[in-house]
Amino acid sequence: MELDSKFEKLIKGEVQYKSANLGCNLLISRLQRKYDQDSSQEVLNSCIQELKTFFEKYKVISAKDLEEIAKL
Repeated sequence: MELDSKFEKLIKGEVQYKSANLGCNLLISRLQRKYDQDSSQEVLNSCIQELKTFFEKYKVISAKDLEEIAKL
């Protein structure tokens, strides 16, 4: 999926994104801290999966965020 590489960059801190949605910002910050503590591929994959789950669950209110992240 195209967004997987964008999510990976976001989690690794290679790109910055600030959402108008506080929940989205908190999730991204938490996942970045989690990855900073353990930079294994397994942790990265679980972080990406958690982001995908969040955006799928809240797709109606996070559609604009997904569009913006895709542009990163």
